[in-house]
Amino acid sequence: MGEALHTRPVRVLIVDDHPVFIEALRAMLADDERLEVVATAKTGREALLLARSAAVDVVLMDMSMPVLDGVAATRRLRALDPPPCVIAVSGHTDGLSRAAALEAGAAAFLSKDDVCQTLGDTILAIAGR
Repeated sequence: MGEALHTRPVRVLIVDDHPVFIEALRAMLADDERLEVVATAKTGREALLLARSAAVDVVLMDMSMPVLDGVAATRRLRALDPPPCVIAVSGHTDGLSRAAALEAGAAAFLSKDDVCQTLGDTILAIAGR
């Protein structure tokens, strides 16, 4: 019976200010029928609007963006009811970036260098699948 609850794909929002990176993430997730990219955003502010309207489960959040950075956007996303899970994605791999993302409410932190190997599994784990 528990398996029937998870027949719907995990709804993913990709947030990054670089269109090429957005398309790369979308392409990486396209072949996994358990995941569905439902929207993309280029700023944290845009992510907040889309997260509300698209009923996303997981947000892949770049930490360094204009208008509203990933840390501030993560805090605001986690305050929504219900809050989506946030996976911080960053080119900065220092401990301070990781700590800031996790303190803001991100469930996980992935380096942009390592995202290819772990992205799908991380999304499914965070979404409880």
